[in-house]
Amino acid sequence: MQINHALRNQVSGRSRWAAFIVASGLLAAASTAEAAWTAAIKPDPLTRQPRCLLSSDPQVTSDGYDSTPVTLVFNGGGLLVVTESELDASFADLQLTVDKEPSIHSDQREHKNMILIFDQDLPDLIRKLRAGKHATVYLRFWPTWPATQSFAVTFSLAGFSKAHDSLTQGCPPPSGTTLPSR
Repeated sequence: MQINHALRNQVSGRSRWAAFIVASGLLAAASTAEAAWTAAIKPDPLTRQPRCLLSSDPQVTSDGYDSTPVTLVFNGGGLLVVTESELDASFADLQLTVDKEPSIHSDQREHKNMILIFDQDLPDLIRKLRAGKHATVYLRFWPTWPATQSFAVTFSLAGFSKAHDSLTQGCPPPSGTTLPSR
């Protein structure tokens, strides 16, 4: 009898622990979804000048040899894909897809080929980003021989609209900065 009671307590404890883990994961996912994009004054990856930027949470992907962080940054003039590995445009397959919309291709790269720029039809791109749930960039990294594959990196668009509204209404100052009172 005591064995059954002990077993029931152990199973019950495991069930509570499993429920706690699931609930914690759901809360973490909800807070991540809300904070997937931020608006802040930072140095622009292209000009290095401070300006209001919308930034995604960084994702880490393989570059065929190691791993590299990838971040989406909207600087008002285009959507930038910023990596720490050199991008390879020789296969003409660098692209961005928002949900199930047709892909947008780009081979426009800057800063030692570590920034991919999507600046075609910006009003339509912003509309897609505001309405979408996920954006996926397909990246290929140098060297081309031996050729590496195209790597898909998916970003949540949760919070993009709110961050974009911040961009158009005046960007919050960088963390730790206080604004002078008037």
